[in-house]
Amino acid sequence: MRQNLAHVHPRPRGAVRDRFAPGRLHGRAVAPGLLRVSSRYRYILGDSRVEAARLRAQSRLWDPVSHALFDRLKIRRGARVLEVGPGQGSLHLELRRRVRGPVDAVERSPAFAARLRTVCARDGFGAGRFFETDLAAAPLPRAHYDVIFARWVFLFLPDPEAHLRRLVRALKPGGRIALQDYHRETFALVPRPAEWADFMAADRAFFASQGGDVSIGGRLPALYRAAGLDVAEIVPTIKTGRPGSAVWRWLSTYFLGVMPRYAALPPFTKGKAARLRRAWLAAARDRTSLMIAPAVLDVVGRKR
Repeated sequence: MRQNLAHVHPRPRGAVRDRFAPGRLHGRAVAPGLLRVSSRYRYILGDSRVEAARLRAQSRLWDPVSHALFDRLKIRRGARVLEVGPGQGSLHLELRRRVRGPVDAVERSPAFAARLRTVCARDGFGAGRFFETDLAAAPLPRAHYDVIFARWVFLFLPDPEAHLRRLVRALKPGGRIALQDYHRETFALVPRPAEWADFMAADRAFFASQGGDVSIGGRLPALYRAAGLDVAEIVPTIKTGRPGSAVWRWLSTYFLGVMPRYAALPPFTKGKAARLRRAWLAAARDRTSLMIAPAVLDVVGRKR
């Protein structure tokens, strides 16, 4: 997420990708600028080489958190597992290693799906089913999976309730859905710039313009219960970093990259964006500065 600052250099202007949820498909470029809210999922960061490199760097920082979730889920040999939006595939390969066999995937980006097929062919665990389409259109088998996993997908999705119900139908009774997504409210730069509140409002508006919710993590427990899941676990992870750290680089690369696009979303403005950029870069030169990342929530639900 793929999520994904998700999830970071976003794709260059003019490249917006239709995706499913941390799904993606028909990855074609469309006109620049924000899109109107749609019932279809649009992955707004693209699948360019720059975005792919960002996702790999992000994975190095966050994959250990997902591995710890897999440990708690006790994913074992022979389990039937579906991953939604595997992106560059680091967690998909880990899931295959744990089940000692194939894992299915919903991945709408042809570029990401092609790479994933290539790397999966090397581990000897066999070919899983790849649904190269929107999650809403994927012909998922009913009552089939033991575990369904997605990281940084649901923040992009319009109508998360409908997408979640679709996944629940694909779960066996007693099967589990494990989603990792953001609770953005913890994000902070210390010292706090004067423009920060307006910047965060623009961040929310940017994702909402696609029908998404950048802080969907906090809503997941209620969505689970409405979809017929019992909430089994909610585990937060909040990373912090000083200038020069991996956390600082991760957040700075993404947010400084999208800042010009955020400047089109009131109450944030071009002037505020310029001032915030200067404050951000000044903070990077002060070793006492601190970045507190958005919380990532692991939310696990069990089908009744």
